[in-house]
Amino acid sequence: MQRLGQCLMALVVAGLTVTCARITVNVYFPAAEIRDAATQIEREVRSKEEVPADSNPAPKPQSSNFWPHFWRVRLSLGPAKAMAQGIDINMTTPAIRQLIASRKQRYASLVPLFNAGALGESNQGLVVVRSLDALALKDKAQAKMLSDQENHDRQQLYRELATANQLPPDKVADIARIFAQVNRQEAQAGWWIQEPNGDWKKK
Repeated sequence: MQRLGQCLMALVVAGLTVTCARITVNVYFPAAEIRDAATQIEREVRSKEEVPADSNPAPKPQSSNFWPHFWRVRLSLGPAKAMAQGIDINMTTPAIRQLIASRKQRYASLVPLFNAGALGESNQGLVVVRSLDALALKDKAQAKMLSDQENHDRQQLYRELATANQLPPDKVADIARIFAQVNRQEAQAGWWIQEPNGDWKKK
């Protein structure tokens, strides 16, 4: 009888182990919400309205549940998915506001370079130097410096958005591609833009 009980206990433990191994959590990626946030950020960068770099609007109250602020996770036997409930993308951290302000200050200097075809918007959310032939020697160095600074701020912005919204690091590339899509939309007529398939064209 004792041996039978031990066998039953072993079966129960084995069953629980297999069941636990099947429990997974797939974090929902809020693509639509990120796109809305990207549109708001890019329009702010391009606007002529002055926005202080240290402006930090008070965030909306968040739920104090056990799980992270923006996710409600449902666990069950077998695969499970994270359920998004009223996701509100956080764009108000000091680091994010500083990066937006830095890009906004630089934007007016980038516009003539985009107009001249020296720079283009890549499909990875970055600025690409396309051709400096039409620029004077001093302007070529300026274009390279400005594009490097802009790309540094953009890459840091994508990382900060992921961190502020508790997204895993491997989602930064997805955020960058969404920003690239928004930048194609917001680009002015005549600017070079790169399509998702890698082809370049003038808007």
